[in-house]
Amino acid sequence: MSQSAIGKIARRSLFYIELALAALAVIGLLVAISVHTGTAFTGGWIGLIGYTSLLFWVTIGKSREHWHRPMFWLTIVSLLGVHLLVFIAVLRSYPQWQMIWFLPIVVVEAGLFWAVLDALFGPPKKSVGAENVFDVFTKSAGKALDGTNYTDW
Repeated sequence: MSQSAIGKIARRSLFYIELALAALAVIGLLVAISVHTGTAFTGGWIGLIGYTSLLFWVTIGKSREHWHRPMFWLTIVSLLGVHLLVFIAVLRSYPQWQMIWFLPIVVVEAGLFWAVLDALFGPPKKSVGAENVFDVFTKSAGKALDGTNYTDW
């Protein structure tokens, strides 16, 4: 195994350890808040945290070309604020909310977020298949196997 492969494995392992520690920190924070406030964090609250994280991670990750725009970040923070205000109100008024109920809502919400971002910043630029297209040019006077001159390419 080469040194670069070992380095990649080590970096990836370190990344997964950091993710596990971050998850433990979030769980510890939730337990501390629950003990301090007397609020029980049911599946609905856990679903809110998980699905919100997933929704915004994907949305921000797919919008990399807009990261340099302050207006993009203001829009993301505004969408996050509205999302949290609505679902915190729902979870406080309806504590029986189930974690799985977030799934269809988040799918619809992701479409709405993309519609808002597309309306404000335009659709993402895509170059499908263009990464393996090359312009061939030669000054050779030779001929290709099919008989065409290289200069005609």
